[in-house]
Amino acid sequence: MGTLIRITVFSKKDPTEAILAAQRLYRQLDQSLSNYKPDSELNQLKPGVTTRVSSDLFAVLSFGQRLSLNSAGAFDVTVRGTTIGYQYIALGDKTVTLLKEAMLLDLGGIAKGYANDQASKVLISKGIRKHLLAASGDILVHDSPPNEPGWTVEFQNTRRILRRRAVSTSGNSYQPGHILDPRTGQKVMTSQTLSVLANDSMTADALATACLVLPPSERTQLISRYAGAELVSA
Repeated sequence: MGTLIRITVFSKKDPTEAILAAQRLYRQLDQSLSNYKPDSELNQLKPGVTTRVSSDLFAVLSFGQRLSLNSAGAFDVTVRGTTIGYQYIALGDKTVTLLKEAMLLDLGGIAKGYANDQASKVLISKGIRKHLLAASGDILVHDSPPNEPGWTVEFQNTRRILRRRAVSTSGNSYQPGHILDPRTGQKVMTSQTLSVLANDSMTADALATACLVLPPSERTQLISRYAGAELVSA
């Protein structure tokens, strides 16, 4: 995934064990979902070979496939390869088959959000419910800090008080063209930045990526398919 992680917690008991467990989980998922690591589970997928995968990789790919359908291909994890097309990924019983040659997968628009969600579950399981997780532009908050209605999160020149919510920001403002439109293979040159709020971090992360590719007229329709999702544009 190639990003820095920040974990902020409030707890009456020593949170060290819980934080270390969450950090281990992030590292585990990085080893599974990263396209930067040559030996990652993701990079072991080979065209034409049916591979049994972990529940984490399968969950991310399954969500990505549904979003690809809902967004008419604006979100597509195959955008990294020279053969692009989510329809060429076949998912079975926790198995993955890449149906075309020269396919490479990139989970950069979804993996950080999934990792936040799973790390939050680890913290909750250890009794640490008041926490904020930040993986670059993907933020997830759970229960509120002491004596506060929620966590104060700033994005898109606005400030929100959030509780049990996630927000993801995606944009080209610093590096126009680093995001591709999977449907055309062309760079998305808009300098716009947008954020998506959702009930979980994977949804916010993936929707922010898809919405940046879609024209404004189609973003609202996509957002409406996901309960609790909200789009905020700069």
